[in-house]
Amino acid sequence: MRRLPGRIAIVLSSLIGLGLVAYAVVYVVSERVGHRTYSYPTTSKPIVLPTDSGAIREGQRLSTIHGCLGCHGAQAQGTVLLDDPLLARIVAPSLTAAVRKYTDPELVTIIRYGVRPDGHSVAVMPSQTFTLLSDQDLGQIIAFLKSLPAAPGLVPSMSPGPLARIGVAFRKFKPIAELVADAPAPPQASGDQATFGRYLALTACAQCHGPALRGESHPGDVAPSLQVVAAYSPEDFGRLMRTGVAVGGRKLGLMGAWARDNLSQLTDAEIAALYSYLHALPASPSN
Repeated sequence: MRRLPGRIAIVLSSLIGLGLVAYAVVYVVSERVGHRTYSYPTTSKPIVLPTDSGAIREGQRLSTIHGCLGCHGAQAQGTVLLDDPLLARIVAPSLTAAVRKYTDPELVTIIRYGVRPDGHSVAVMPSQTFTLLSDQDLGQIIAFLKSLPAAPGLVPSMSPGPLARIGVAFRKFKPIAELVADAPAPPQASGDQATFGRYLALTACAQCHGPALRGESHPGDVAPSLQVVAAYSPEDFGRLMRTGVAVGGRKLGLMGAWARDNLSQLTDAEIAALYSYLHALPASPSN
């Protein structure tokens, strides 16, 4: 029995050593993933950026709906998006600086495909949903951002913590460029209104609810499958989009804030189109 403490110390030391070796492997694997480079589709057709005031105002509305100002700050000046030592510290860049740093084609590639000019993937930005933005909508968004006064903001950075590195090493967290390439398609729509609703769902809802709109888990929150809209009347759905209050008067957390701050900018026609598509979303994926 006298030797038991010594044996325990040896076992503990061995376990600590194995843990350090395992984390070293995780660190190396996650670093390799972070340094991968990616190709992306190219097009000879440039996106035209409008200059009239009406298009700029529409770009502001679209930037709000799609979360650009939610993640990058009310004036697109850049913000600390996440600061969790175990998960990551993520500083979203100033978009007013980014639109002056990159060319228009480079901006389109970053937004639509999640790939920087050096071939590396961006982090966090939901390009897997923005890849389907129409040329007109994307042009208006970029034009609005270019109309804002320059704000240097914070130095953009992505510093993964141990949990993030483990997630990357075990493919729980994938680079955005890979998510763009692997994004599944939700069911097609029938009719012009539902087709427009599908477009809105893919570009405004999928970043939280997943590219197939079947729900997705996020740190501290779970976004449900949008099949839940089947339980909503048009009036209840409109109230949800405008106020963030769910059917039955339930007040929601993240969705509530997102609805009030972002989705409330949707027009009545856009909300009706979204409802038309989501209310008919089938129980199982089909294309």
